[in-house]
Amino acid sequence: MSTLNSLNPQQRKAVTTTHGPILLLAGAGSGKTRIIIQRIAYLIQKKKIPASKILAVTFTNKAAKEMQERLMQMLMGAQKGIQVSTFHSLCVKILRKCISHLGYRSNFTIYDAQDQLSVVKGIIDEHGYDESGLIDAKSVHWAIGQAKVRGKTANDFLIQKDALKEVLIGRVFEEYQNILKGSNALDFDDILNLTLTLMEEYTSERDSLSNQYRFIMVDEYQDTNRAQYLLLKYLCSTHRNLCVVGDDDQSIYGWRGADISNILDFEKDYPETQIIKLEQNYRSTQTILKAANHVIQNNENRMPKHLWSQKSEGNSIGWLVGENELEEMQKVVDQIRLQTLRSKRKYRDFAVLYRSNFQSRVIEEALREGGVPYNVVGGTNFYDRKEVKDAIAYLRVIYNFRDEVNLHRIVNFPRRGIGKISFIQANEYCQNLHLPLFKIMENASHYPKIRGDAARAMEVFTMMIAKYRQRFKTDQLDQVMEQLLEEVGFIRAIETEKADPKSKERKVACVFELISSLKQYVSKNPEKGLQDYLERVMLFSREENSTEDGSDQVTLLTLHSAKGLEFPCVYMIGMAEGLFPNKRALDEGGEAEERRLCYVGITRAQQELTFSMAKMRKQYSETLLLEPSRFLLEIDSDLFSIPIKEVADESKKEKNTKEARSEFFAQLRRRKSLSQA
Repeated sequence: MSTLNSLNPQQRKAVTTTHGPILLLAGAGSGKTRIIIQRIAYLIQKKKIPASKILAVTFTNKAAKEMQERLMQMLMGAQKGIQVSTFHSLCVKILRKCISHLGYRSNFTIYDAQDQLSVVKGIIDEHGYDESGLIDAKSVHWAIGQAKVRGKTANDFLIQKDALKEVLIGRVFEEYQNILKGSNALDFDDILNLTLTLMEEYTSERDSLSNQYRFIMVDEYQDTNRAQYLLLKYLCSTHRNLCVVGDDDQSIYGWRGADISNILDFEKDYPETQIIKLEQNYRSTQTILKAANHVIQNNENRMPKHLWSQKSEGNSIGWLVGENELEEMQKVVDQIRLQTLRSKRKYRDFAVLYRSNFQSRVIEEALREGGVPYNVVGGTNFYDRKEVKDAIAYLRVIYNFRDEVNLHRIVNFPRRGIGKISFIQANEYCQNLHLPLFKIMENASHYPKIRGDAARAMEVFTMMIAKYRQRFKTDQLDQVMEQLLEEVGFIRAIETEKADPKSKERKVACVFELISSLKQYVSKNPEKGLQDYLERVMLFSREENSTEDGSDQVTLLTLHSAKGLEFPCVYMIGMAEGLFPNKRALDEGGEAEERRLCYVGITRAQQELTFSMAKMRKQYSETLLLEPSRFLLEIDSDLFSIPIKEVADESKKEKNTKEARSEFFAQLRRRKSLSQA
């Protein structure tokens, strides 16, 4: 293949090594996506592997879509049949075919975080668990999610009989799972865990899948959790042709279940593994890479690698210090404006990275006052807006009438004469007769406790849902959606809300944007139906907001959100002990992951990197004196444009002086109290 000539020796080896377990240690900016694409092309064109035998798995729909597009350009149709998807999309596909083994129907609904929280809150309210003062809906929802990621069940909480809080969480957890199953619904963790259960309990299904996907490639392997690790183990059980691509130095999602030991122990799990290191960086200057190497080498439990580049040394690392946060941010904004004037850079060339979301407020204010346009990544997702969720809730109930979370959401929006008391009575019949709520509502007039007008309203509502269920099976999705919203008076209901005109206008615009997006979906996927659309909405809605809107704005985002992105000029602000590394993370033993997060931030910069900090910051009524982050002091001071050690020594001296002064006055107060006694 002529394209192999454009690869460096290690990349070429990564592409042409095809059989058995392979670990590609791909450092930041080493072109790993290109290697995955080239490797798939090599398997098809050179090794004559059928496309249908190849599986490529990544973590975001955006990454999967990019792979598919690049494969299409390279293979010109020969890529048809390759499964390129996220873990969740792959598992949904498997479950649609096989979930009946586990007592679910194939038309299951996927509950998003708000739906899940609604179920948890309902359970807690019904049983009065919150009266104990030990639990609340959000903390229990979080605990259930963390447990599922780590392979734990409700029983793991219930057996802790001496810990009332754990027992209460276990009870909610147990009922939560029963409600979801009764509603024929899954949450995101169930998608993985039920697929895992399927493979563990039904070996014929497992072997069939393993034989179907003979060559498996996994991107961002360092981000896999326990369930994903086991799924891959089962999928390659008949052939062991598993190629994982990752970088342990970029493992930064331990807080949401990622297990770094999956990549560190890969060779133990697969002793015949071939390890290929991709260390040449094509993104950053040598100065930036030296800084990254200096920081990350201080982590002990890692797989050694050393980033290098053929690019020039580049500019020295910038270093800005303000007396306080306002001055720090002002210096950052002034320098960005100066660079746009002197070097004719665009605002979109700049990214400001910070450890925690609360830090964005001060930089936002400074940018606004400086007249600098900006975009904050990580705002409210389009599909999380109430009006959009309300509209999609209709589609969910039409698709799966057992979806009681979304049925509760739409039953009286817009208002249709189903009173609260009558709806409570319907729910009671549902519980007592063990029938789906929708079935009770279909025959509401047969139940004496449900009032006449409300009963008729329920029956009219269920007939409408049944009518549109048929229409969505035969007619064009976007047209049926428009007619549905018109019939229920959805837009009119928003326009008559007691809210300010701008808010109502925005909500209406969002509903029209939803219809527009549905039209686009239909035009690109004319053969797909309501099930496929709802899956797409749920899986896409989980991802971070995009930074690629084409406008000329400075990008503001957390270091976690910056993973996978790159910018010509990067500012890492708040580089002080306690802020970064984060104090809570340090208290919980997370210094190594904080250092990896710093490494990720540094390697986002292509040409220029600047750190900043404030000497002091306000915390409530207290003024805290700050020292430079330990990560900065791990970088060779010769790489900075100005001496950093002097600032560190000065900060430490000021802090020691303040502490000594505080101790002196504390001793005076103690002596005074003793003399008075």
